[in-house]
Amino acid sequence: TIEVTEPEVTVSAPEQLRVGERLRVEWTGAVHPRDYVTLVPRGSPDDTSGQFKRVGNAARADLSAPDAPGLYELRYVLNEGRRVLARAPVEVLAEDAQLSTGATLQAPEAAAPGAVIEVSWTGGADSADQRITLARGDQAIFTWVLAKKIDGPPPLRLTLPDTPGLYELRFLDVSGQQVLSRAPIEIR
Repeated sequence: TIEVTEPEVTVSAPEQLRVGERLRVEWTGAVHPRDYVTLVPRGSPDDTSGQFKRVGNAARADLSAPDAPGLYELRYVLNEGRRVLARAPVEVLAEDAQLSTGATLQAPEAAAPGAVIEVSWTGGADSADQRITLARGDQAIFTWVLAKKIDGPPPLRLTLPDTPGLYELRFLDVSGQQVLSRAPIEIR
């Protein structure tokens, strides 16, 4: 006798991202290089397709976040028969929304160049190396324009740079390589 078994495929991505950001998608158990991952509105019929990437011989790819905030579903789709083999929820937030993983940041949404602002936070990690950083919006997570190590209770005072633009405050657990919270700030 021949026994047919369902392939064990997983698909994963960050649970939240903002409009316009890149979504890093990872999968395991790829069945065929022509299979694909796609991001569609949550609750869409299984035959709905949105933006997609063929899995090829890779185990990860980047997709662009949709232009509209909302609840979406990342799917691994079998090319043959267009069957969905794995799913993961993804929430797309507004471009200026705060992202958080249990910790929160409180800071002004905008301030003048060179201004001194107060940043407060709740939550955190057990790590000895936690920092509040300020980065340009397009800067990699563990790089920054300025950083202050947290060595006491909130608030922390930061002097903003003189260059106007869109920035992001980040609450980082540097030793654990985790982003605990993020909040946009405009220097204008």
